[in-house]
Amino acid sequence: MSLSTQHAPRLFWFLAAFLFAGLVLSLGISAPTGLTGKDEYFLGLRIPLEMIERNNWWIPFIDAEPRLRKPPFIYWLTRLSYESFGASLLSARLVTISFSLLLLASTAWLGKYFSGKWTTGLLAAGIMLGFAGMATESRRLMLDIPVAALSTAAFCTYLAWLKQPRWRPLLLTAGLLAAALMTKGPVALVAFGSGFVALWLTPDVTTEALSAQSCISRACQHFKQHAGAYIVCGALACLLPALWYMDAIHTYPEQFSAAAQDEIEARSNSGPSFAPLSGLLLLTIPWTLIGLNSLFRNRRAPEIRRLAAWLMISLLPFFFVRSFERYLLGSLPAFALICAYGLQHGRSERWPLKLGALLPTFAVGLLCALLWRWEHGTTALIVGGALVPFILVWNTQANNQTSAPSLILSAALLWSVAWGIGFPSLKVNATPDTAIELSKNRQLFMFEGPQPALLPILSKRAMRHVQHLHDANNLLVAGSIISIRQEDELRFQGELRDTQRNAREIYRYQSLTTAGSGIRFGKQGSTWQDWQQAWQERSPQHLMSTVIFYEILP
Repeated sequence: MSLSTQHAPRLFWFLAAFLFAGLVLSLGISAPTGLTGKDEYFLGLRIPLEMIERNNWWIPFIDAEPRLRKPPFIYWLTRLSYESFGASLLSARLVTISFSLLLLASTAWLGKYFSGKWTTGLLAAGIMLGFAGMATESRRLMLDIPVAALSTAAFCTYLAWLKQPRWRPLLLTAGLLAAALMTKGPVALVAFGSGFVALWLTPDVTTEALSAQSCISRACQHFKQHAGAYIVCGALACLLPALWYMDAIHTYPEQFSAAAQDEIEARSNSGPSFAPLSGLLLLTIPWTLIGLNSLFRNRRAPEIRRLAAWLMISLLPFFFVRSFERYLLGSLPAFALICAYGLQHGRSERWPLKLGALLPTFAVGLLCALLWRWEHGTTALIVGGALVPFILVWNTQANNQTSAPSLILSAALLWSVAWGIGFPSLKVNATPDTAIELSKNRQLFMFEGPQPALLPILSKRAMRHVQHLHDANNLLVAGSIISIRQEDELRFQGELRDTQRNAREIYRYQSLTTAGSGIRFGKQGSTWQDWQQAWQERSPQHLMSTVIFYEILP
């Protein structure tokens, strides 16, 4: 290595790490057969398209109804991306990639703030880059990465204000909080509030240990001294969300009431659930056991106590509401910092590495086997080429700081290659060109399913989803197309008779299709026998759904 390289400016290395993270997270995101999920293809991708077609910004619409269950900030940004770069999967998902990079940068800054060393921050950001949750959620246009990123960035600017009270970081905190609240309000409060509460309920790591009572007294004195700043920051952060919600309630009172009721029912839980613990474990694979081991081994360290408090407070609300694993993304910065502390200060133990590598090895190994069996040998070799070094590194390296770069690189590249190259090669949600051409210049309704899942973004039209034909009876005209899955054909035919309509089949095709979650792609009702036949016959034919296009007759 040359002397000039050794003394390269720190900014160069930060930019290089930033670029590497962007490439790792964005590999394959433009592929129509890549990882997706119903919240992405049913809502995230279609809502901005309908906003463009209706020429509305303030309150988004979907299927001609106002979308009031979630605030619209990400839909605004996605529409802006569509209009700037053209409507496509790439332009949509670049929104999420941008927030993923913001989350990584914020985590790096927090590591520097709490430890005083950039190496800790970069180590934590690298660890987060290899989390399974980051690898999957950064590839889809959804709300969870953005709200986690905005909330964490707001916490960073708040800490900067505490260190040097000036108006600029305080106003930036208010702006970031407003954006987070306009993305996913309650989750934003949890993600930001957990770090805020942990900060004031735990002793300052730079001072001698304080009792809980002393911490509370210190906090009360601070809030009393800076009450005006907090009032201004809170008022500015809540201003835009309050205006949006008041206007939505005033303009669409019945729809808002129904949306609020649906949201409450969807989140209601019959009792405490331990799903957040299992969710965090899944999101942080393969670093899970390293983090837990660090938490246990260093539990008396002031830094770990503060991070543990932050982590537990961020998980606490989700024990009492129904949620998905992705809601916990705001907990990842605290867990990544705990892992980084363990690598820097923990003892050299191999068992967390070996056990942590088991599930990724099994999952990616299964993907390799399917690719090889279904005649995608080249892709199987590429994915296997990323799996082999991961297995070697995680089964031979000791758990210490000197081995951290190889651990980070092998984990990040494994997920990137598996999701960015391997999974798209399975051809899940593959949509033939004929289907796209049929939908470009004709009115198309997606019945139930909805399938083809990605047809709206591929055709650059929002299209309409209907659960029952009578919901769109006044819109159906001769020549309209309705797409259905074969599983829904009997109900479709019955509703045709009920609405006194006639239709004829004009096209059909078979494909593996997403069933809600991106990794569930067997047809509805598929059995173990179907999987066995798909393996034995070296073809996914028995797992494919049939998508049928019907044309409404005069």
